[in-house]
Amino acid sequence: MKPTVYLPFLGLVALTACNNLYSPSTTPPPPPPNFTTFRAEGDVITVANNLDAFRAALGGVLNAPNTAPAASGRREINWDGVPAAVTNVDNFPATFFNVNSKRGALLSTPGTGLRVDSTAFASVTAGLADQFKAFSPQKLFMAVGSNQVEVDFKLAGETTNGLTKGFGVVFSDVDRAGSTRIEYLDANGVRIASIEATAQSGAQGFSFLGAVFDSPIVARVLITSGDAALSATSTDVSTGGTNDLVVMDDFVYGEPQPLPGQGGGPVGQVTVGNIFFRSAHNGSQNPAVDTIAAGGSITWAWNAAGSHSIQSTGVPDIFRNSVVMAGANDTYTVTFRNPGTYSYQCGVHGSAMTGRIVVQ
Repeated sequence: MKPTVYLPFLGLVALTACNNLYSPSTTPPPPPPNFTTFRAEGDVITVANNLDAFRAALGGVLNAPNTAPAASGRREINWDGVPAAVTNVDNFPATFFNVNSKRGALLSTPGTGLRVDSTAFASVTAGLADQFKAFSPQKLFMAVGSNQVEVDFKLAGETTNGLTKGFGVVFSDVDRAGSTRIEYLDANGVRIASIEATAQSGAQGFSFLGAVFDSPIVARVLITSGDAALSATSTDVSTGGTNDLVVMDDFVYGEPQPLPGQGGGPVGQVTVGNIFFRSAHNGSQNPAVDTIAAGGSITWAWNAAGSHSIQSTGVPDIFRNSVVMAGANDTYTVTFRNPGTYSYQCGVHGSAMTGRIVVQ
């Protein structure tokens, strides 16, 4: 039988598939996620009122720097506590707000660096001395050699990727509508929202811009702050220049949460794998970080055969160690009655497998 006998039939099948309303090629894309936009421009009081509404929409309380990942609340960055050694220089550490001051935010830029400035950027060029004001005195923030900054979210103090429910920025001196915006991207790098700041109504005023989603879905944001980077020859549009120069003050965002599949299990459950400890509740790993109430318990559960043990390192508090166990379904449970911070590691693998328990 010749193969050509089947070609008309195959063509008919292909035509039918192309015209099938239920074929993958015609499946409509999922609807974009719902979000609420917050915008305000004007003086400190006007912007502060809108910012408070944004905080309320995020929900929960302000989680202090260097505290363990939380199930709710928010984090804030206002730059004012940045040490003098990394202020007014063009190489502010991109990891500062997840390493030095743990808040779950990693910064980057397509430019040459990042700058926290205490002189309203007069140290960059004297012509900017009266251009910018600080919303929360006195330090401001901007990229070096670019007008763009990216913020990637992590579980606070950890390397585990996180998702936030919302993110907002207070900008200083937005003169032109459309010059300043925030783009929100999900864990797959898909842009799920893009919003623009309105221009200030008075000289040297402030603009707040933010968005809150129905659930944690934002993996990173791209901030465009004005039309151009600051430089030694910068002149703002308000003083005869051609570019709208804009800098940033406060960042406010929802507590980064684990990606789906990274956590969501019960509080107090830790998975023991080869070679890792992972919190079943929040997905943090090496260290697995869990927060429980005094009197609560932690249970370590082996997910595969392998020799491991739970060894308290006694920094600063200590608890009872386990013996080395190797069964795929082995478990070990400790009840913590006293508040404190209990660090541990695997007695077999040492610092390659670590965890921390915060008892409140």
